[in-house]
Amino acid sequence: MSAKTTAAEQPKGFGAWLTNSGLLTPILALFTAFLVGGLVIWFTSGSLLNVWEAYSGLFRGAFLKQRGFTETLVASIPYVFLSLAVAVGFKSGLFNIGVEGQYTMGSLAAAWAGVAFRGLPALILLPLCIFFGMAAGAIWAAIPGYLKAKTGAHEVINTIMMNYVAFRLTEFLISNPLKDKVSSAVQTAPVSSEAELWTMHSVPQRLENPLNALLVALFFAVIAWVAAREWKARQAKKAGFVANPWFSRLVGLGFGVVCFIGLPLLTRAWWPFTDQYDRLHIGLFLAVAAAFVVWWLLWRTTLGFELRVVGANSNAARYAGVNITRNILLAMIVSGGLAGLAGTVEVLGVSTCRCLPLFFSSGYGFDSIAISLIAKNSPFGILAASFLFGAMRNGADLMELASGVSKYIISLIQALGLLFVAAPSIIRALYRLRGGARADETVQLTKGWGGG
Repeated sequence: MSAKTTAAEQPKGFGAWLTNSGLLTPILALFTAFLVGGLVIWFTSGSLLNVWEAYSGLFRGAFLKQRGFTETLVASIPYVFLSLAVAVGFKSGLFNIGVEGQYTMGSLAAAWAGVAFRGLPALILLPLCIFFGMAAGAIWAAIPGYLKAKTGAHEVINTIMMNYVAFRLTEFLISNPLKDKVSSAVQTAPVSSEAELWTMHSVPQRLENPLNALLVALFFAVIAWVAAREWKARQAKKAGFVANPWFSRLVGLGFGVVCFIGLPLLTRAWWPFTDQYDRLHIGLFLAVAAAFVVWWLLWRTTLGFELRVVGANSNAARYAGVNITRNILLAMIVSGGLAGLAGTVEVLGVSTCRCLPLFFSSGYGFDSIAISLIAKNSPFGILAASFLFGAMRNGADLMELASGVSKYIISLIQALGLLFVAAPSIIRALYRLRGGARADETVQLTKGWGGG
């Protein structure tokens, strides 16, 4: 009777779901950060009206101005890849603060591949550029990963130093051997048009080429195959039988054929992206797919389980027979590959010249650390947090024009959000939330200096 009463008295509804899912604290932390940011604007400007003008300008710049929403998505895409890179490190007990350098090396490798293999069709060249970008980021991250695994050298120090090596090495290569000989600007030569990430506006035209249609069909076929395999595995687990692998293969093949035939016809008949100056590109699909892949890797594979065990307690993992050295190295390779993919996407899809200019780095890598922490290293939480940071980044200029408030107030709000998320007890005290801090509200950055 008492147990039934206790269960019946448990809170239900949307608020209870927010609390149980762990989303309530990050949402309140971000709300508090905007509130404190508004107070700072009020006190520094001397006008409460400026707070309204600043935040309304921020909202209009991020969503309502011409191409505002799509530009917010464009700004969010690299955040997704880089935050996922940081999250993989965190889940493995590693603080990969070198994603900015890995991002730079990935962009350099992709720009080089797009020029070196000019003449290949997009079906081969675009995946090749993505491969080189991811490989460069992975190799750059593997160096501090190896040092951490073999010598105990702390990854924070090594990745910080590797950042500066990446910046200076890239500047040298762009200014000398890779410099575009026909341009007055210091930049690499533009990549082949077949290596570019297509803008959403150009998709119908691109799909007129059967090889491009085949590339897209293969992409969606793989997604359908993985989704069908996951669904079938769950059904088999519930029913107690072994899943037939041919089901998911046939689903993937069938979906790929439908996409190959149907997508070119559909996009020619109707396509919502008609603005030729809109910069939104197909990297958006890659970003969403990357979030699902990281989720699947961490929570649906043996490797992901080992990475999380090593991150939670390396001593227990070692006692259980987990290879600590291998998993540390693999975690840094995966993390660096995602960071390199971010640089690849920016060069092939966003760069105005479709090349790598001097001083390409824009601080995305350091912002991504805050995004990952705010999202509690959840791949799907990272999608939402990246969109928020992309909106703030995109709307900051109009906020400054509309209110006269410096756009760098956005950095203050982001820092406050990170502070409140990292210290959930402050939020619980401010809003009188019941109960102690949840176990998943505490994010372990590192496991100590040395071998840990």
